Amino acid sequence: MAFDRFKDTLSTQKDILAVNYLAPLSTSYLPWTASSMRPSGLVQVLNDIFIKNRSSIVECGGGISTFYIARLLASRGGHLYTIENDRFWMDFLQDALEKEGLASIVTLIYAPLKSTDLALENLAWYDTEAISKNLSQDKKIDLLFVDGPPAYEEEIKYSRYPAVPYFRSQLASDFTIVIDDANRSGEQEIIKRWQEILNLDFKIGDGDIAIATSKSIA
Repeated sequence: MAFDRFKDTLSTQKDILAVNYLAPLSTSYLPWTASSMRPSGLVQVLNDIFIKNRSSIVECGGGISTFYIARLLASRGGHLYTIENDRFWMDFLQDALEKEGLASIVTLIYAPLKSTDLALENLAWYDTEAISKNLSQDKKIDLLFVDGPPAYEEEIKYSRYPAVPYFRSQLASDFTIVIDDANRSGEQEIIKRWQEILNLDFKIGDGDIAIATSKSIA
């Protein structure tokens, strides 16, 4: 019990420190919620983009991270493809990105949830036809960030699994994969299966994310 409290305190301190790191990219207010990515996890994603010069990024599930990634790419070059199943939320993201002058850096892809053979337990995933129509095939994906679709309830806890089976053939030779909410049982099972598919190890990082990086796929 005492150890759990210590871990919670340490995690909170890391998030507070991460907010300071994010300050240069915090150009306007953003609606942080209980479901938003934790700051310490977001910093690790931005570090990967900055250090490894990621320039073709796919994000499953838009949110706070969309703005921070776009702001970083605005000064470095590159493009973000954000896939979203909620039309209202996607329209909000589009409007906010346009107001910040970031719309040219982000392609928002509206992909309603549909049945797919790639899913576990017959769960729905993003409409793959909508993705293929809007995702550029000219450049391989060097960062895949998975924070959607929603997977917070027991009956949909494996809903994020199709991301790696679907995008695997589109990954660059040097790539990073990040999945948020890696503290949950559903994501932990997904990570195990992805490790088998990719022959890679995912490491649990700060902010409840898991991350894997490789220069080749076995």
